[in-house]
Amino acid sequence: MHAWLGFIAGVLVVIAGLLIFGAAVGIGYYGLTIQFEEGLAGILLVIAAITIWLLYIGVKAQNKQVKTGKEALIGSKGVVTTALTPKGEIRIGGEFWQATTKDGDLPVAVDVQVVSMEGMFLVVKAAEQKA
Repeated sequence: MHAWLGFIAGVLVVIAGLLIFGAAVGIGYYGLTIQFEEGLAGILLVIAAITIWLLYIGVKAQNKQVKTGKEALIGSKGVVTTALTPKGEIRIGGEFWQATTKDGDLPVAVDVQVVSMEGMFLVVKAAEQKA
C-alpha cells in the first residue's frame, strides 16, 4: 500500500511539473489554455501533497511500537472506585481492575498510578499531584 501511495505521489508531481514547464514555455498540451494547465498543475500538486501526507502517516503508524498487556498498564493512571484496604477496585481507561496498595489504605476517588502487576492484581500507589 505504501509503495502505491509513493508511486502515485511521484506520478502526480511529474505530471504537475510537466504542466508547469509547458505553461512557462508556452506549450499547450492537447489544446489546453495556459491558465487551465496552471490550475490543473496546482490541483495535482495539492493531491500529491495529500498523498505524501497519507504515506507519512502510514509509515509512522507502521513503525509505532504496540503496547498491550502488562507493558500498557504499568505507569498508567486511574481512580479508586472501591477503597483500597489494601485490596479494592480501580478504574483505568474505562476498565475496572482489582488492585492492591502497599502504601496503606486509599479512599475512593483518589488518583493512583500503577507500579507493577502481581498475577491479575495491579499494584498501585497514590499519584503525584501536579502543582
